[in-house]
Amino acid sequence: MHISVKGEYALHALFDLALQRTREPVKIAGIAKRQKIPQKFLELILAGLKQGGFVESRRGAEGG
Repeated sequence: MHISVKGEYALHALFDLALQRTREPVKIAGIAKRQKIPQKFLELILAGLKQGGFVESRRGAEGG
């Protein structure tokens, strides 16, 4: 079975979010740094995950 790089990064991002102990928003930059994923690519991946109902997001300085 072959998983695309985009799919692999999506799984890494979801696992990273699952490991967060607080219910506070998690910054994309933090996930990108911890998982070594290019931030712009991660933004596109998370937008798709949001559309699919896998993640929620908030805009603004305290968003995530």
